[in-house]
Amino acid sequence: MMNGLPPATPGRQGPVFVTATNAGTWEEGLIVGSGRVGAVAYGPADAITISFAHENYFLPVNPRPDAPDLAPVRRRLRDALLSGDADTASAALSHGVRASGYGDDLIWTDPLGLCATLTIRTPGGVSESQRTVDPLLGEVAIEWTDLDLGRHALRLIAPYGSESVLLALEADCESTSILELGLGAGAPTSFDTGVPDASAVVNASFEGGARGILFADAGDGPTAIRAAVTAVTETTWQADGGLAHSGVPTGPEVPRVIRVDITLASDDLSAEAAGDMPTSWDDVRNEQREALYPLTGASMLDLQSGSSETRTEELWATARAGDESARRRVVEAAYLSGRANIIASTGELPPTLQGVWQGTWRPAWSADYTLNGNVQNGAMAGMTTTGTPELALSLLNLVLPHLDDYRDNARLVFGAEGMLLPSRMSTHGRANHFAEQYPHLFWTGCGGWVLRIVADALTTTGDRSIVDDRVWEMAEGVLRFAETAFPKVGGVRRIVPSYSPENTPGKARVPLATDATIDVAILRDSARATKLLGRARDDDSLDARWSHVLRQLPAYRVAGDGTLAEWLDPQWNENIAHRHASQLYPLWYEIDPAFDGDGEEAARLRAAASETVRNKIAWRAEAPTAPPGRMEMAFGLVQVGLAAAALGDAAAAETCVNWLAIDHWSPTLTTTHDAGRIFNLDASGGLPALVAAMLLGSTTESLSVLPAVPTAWPRGSVTGLRARGGLAVDHLSWDTQGASFTVRRLPGAEWLAPSAGTLVRLPRPASIRIDGKPVTGVRLEIGECPVHVELEWLSVQDAGL
Repeated sequence: MMNGLPPATPGRQGPVFVTATNAGTWEEGLIVGSGRVGAVAYGPADAITISFAHENYFLPVNPRPDAPDLAPVRRRLRDALLSGDADTASAALSHGVRASGYGDDLIWTDPLGLCATLTIRTPGGVSESQRTVDPLLGEVAIEWTDLDLGRHALRLIAPYGSESVLLALEADCESTSILELGLGAGAPTSFDTGVPDASAVVNASFEGGARGILFADAGDGPTAIRAAVTAVTETTWQADGGLAHSGVPTGPEVPRVIRVDITLASDDLSAEAAGDMPTSWDDVRNEQREALYPLTGASMLDLQSGSSETRTEELWATARAGDESARRRVVEAAYLSGRANIIASTGELPPTLQGVWQGTWRPAWSADYTLNGNVQNGAMAGMTTTGTPELALSLLNLVLPHLDDYRDNARLVFGAEGMLLPSRMSTHGRANHFAEQYPHLFWTGCGGWVLRIVADALTTTGDRSIVDDRVWEMAEGVLRFAETAFPKVGGVRRIVPSYSPENTPGKARVPLATDATIDVAILRDSARATKLLGRARDDDSLDARWSHVLRQLPAYRVAGDGTLAEWLDPQWNENIAHRHASQLYPLWYEIDPAFDGDGEEAARLRAAASETVRNKIAWRAEAPTAPPGRMEMAFGLVQVGLAAAALGDAAAAETCVNWLAIDHWSPTLTTTHDAGRIFNLDASGGLPALVAAMLLGSTTESLSVLPAVPTAWPRGSVTGLRARGGLAVDHLSWDTQGASFTVRRLPGAEWLAPSAGTLVRLPRPASIRIDGKPVTGVRLEIGECPVHVELEWLSVQDAGL
């Protein structure tokens, strides 16, 4: 703690982290989020800028054409790819899209937009400052002393579930801060992906009086959208040109509370619509604690690091130097803050690439929903397993409104029936974002991947109501596409054209290929997911149709280099030197049956997957920095780590966890896409998912306890994990002598209970006690009453091995 600055507020139930790093840009700022709205605070302490965003404020800046009609070139495309001629296929694609009215410019999804900025200017200069983060409570603060050693602080909380951000201005001396509500900022990101500047479509207007009001109007016609931002300070506001401003006195009596409301719902901004002002900051904290702790505290990780360090710069520097205790502490902090970041940015919709935060008019990749891995292996990856499966249902609010677009995509691109979900989304579901080097048109796995996420939410909660008529309609649409989109060649259903995100086969010029492993893996998984969804509805009408599709799919293949092939047709060469690891999909959820069991073929496929994990890690380790190094794309590490955990490779999984935690976390506990650059939520969601997978695996009929705990974590505990079968593992702990866990089946999940009991898989032989009684079996009868299991590891001699 800095001399002369206020101590951390007493009564907190979790750690408050401190950073002395000045946030010069929005990407380095402090974040708070209610799920629905977000604020990021940055800049010097005496001129703090807060940038506001709303989860539904996507700016209508880009065209929205239908997917291209490829009927005239479809046969040419397929014939060229089946013969291995990707260049001719790419030329045919180019001709087809131009004939369909497309030009040379890449069409981006509509970007997440800025709603407003609030700048707080406080006189007196800055002698020293620090920033604090309380992940459990969702509170951040900038604290500073002025040149006369007066103390100041700005605190922020976004009440969970609201459309508001609350601020408290504190000072131990009389002072007046000037607040400026505008539509400024819009600094560039640390990486330009070529997204168009969206500021040209936004017009701002202001009102003053008892409140400062900014209206941000974007677009016109049917795509027009408006954000209204209201600042309530209990002082008078004046509208003056391009901003509204107000003077806010502060002093030693009580904090000055400011309320900012962000809404897209209505033009009605009556006094009641702005909400009541809280009576004190303690009341704000108490209400937030009651609303947020059930989520942020749902799962907590303790690796018994022996460290209570909260200064992020020092903690991370020690971890980078190789100190094992500091590394465990960093993983604990990353697990806590990563989950908190995801909860803060999940409302009606799931987090975008940037969650619910924005500070630029040209966000990297439009700050959209990139559905070929970022959403699933990134932001949403840990929602279900780390105690908050209800958050995963936000994905349905994103995808279900656009079923007709998916039918059009299937018809126009593949000449098929059913539904083809696009690889990128924000305001529509049309497959119109693609280029020669990124032919996203032909990535077909999104629909099946969504079904898996819904199935996992279903089987961890037992809530049958999840599978309503619209979900079932989408499930049938995904199946119908699989039945009609892919030609049969020699009795085998070929995935052609096919695209393995976002890789290009070795020695090839373009990514177009056939039979990407992830496409086939998702089709196989879709059948299992759909069967679970149908079971919830007592409807097995799709099962036989899926079985027919599966019998005709190509088999998994081991490549010539011993890795799991990324394309199942051997005419496409491997390209292991790439940030994605999509071929490992069969190991990310319920393990594909082809990889499970004691059979020779399953062992061969597991060995190939292990070789892929080793090679991917070795490739990154040669240059573990941001590009031009190889520490690019956080969720690629999640993909490798999840596969390693499923394979029981604890060392490889730990390597991925450490790289994520140490290299992809900032001093303000936000996360980055690459090591140290590009504000992004992939690591925030991905790291907790990976840690959870190392500690607990599950199918609807089994629990795998501690499948991949590394030697660097000799003891620890975790609370609140969820498992398939409607199971809650309330507490799991381990040390060098054994382990224990408490598990129960959630109310309403009885229909998921296996008739023979839940099989418990252990990483090593152990003696077992259930509720204090020794047992010899490894199957548990689990009901709503908690079952306590104690394990004592056996020596080789005691185990009879």
